[in-house]
Amino acid sequence: MTLLELVAKNKADVLARWNQLVLETYPKETARLWKSNKDQFTNPVGATFREALDKLIDGMLAWENAQDICAHLEDIVKIRAVQDFTPGKALSFVFLFKKAVREALGSQIRKENLGEDLVTLDGRVDNMALMAFDIYTKAREHVYSMRVQEYKRTHHMLFRKAGLVCEEPSMDKGLTPIVPEGPVQDKER
Repeated sequence: MTLLELVAKNKADVLARWNQLVLETYPKETARLWKSNKDQFTNPVGATFREALDKLIDGMLAWENAQDICAHLEDIVKIRAVQDFTPGKALSFVFLFKKAVREALGSQIRKENLGEDLVTLDGRVDNMALMAFDIYTKAREHVYSMRVQEYKRTHHMLFRKAGLVCEEPSMDKGLTPIVPEGPVQDKER
């Protein structure tokens, strides 16, 4: 039996352990709430995590479609990108899969002598982490872009209300701005 087969056979145990490890990255009260409430409407974050982690295990076992893996990574990474985490802590959930496998299946891995398979699985996890990093970077860029746009919009409105903004004529109404040709001379001289 290979390690991938062992993980597939014991997927429920590995998933439960991985989900628990991810929840432990949150404050105790939050983790307790997300773990106890399984309803996707009253607990959308917990439901998203459970579903995405399940699909990530499937993707890691099959290792055929990077787009599917990225889509499920994105579900989690976008949530963690807007939370109060450092980048390392936000993406730590990927590496926690290694710990979940070792904790859930450690004795069987040693018994079956699957050390080489473990190295292969660790490589897949590391590749997933690189995908997650790219997703995280794009998500943070989007958040910062939204903040800048909101800042500009808010301050523009304040300046306009205070009469400190000189608006240019709108070009979309067919009006052409009057631009003098050559240097403007003062006629009173």
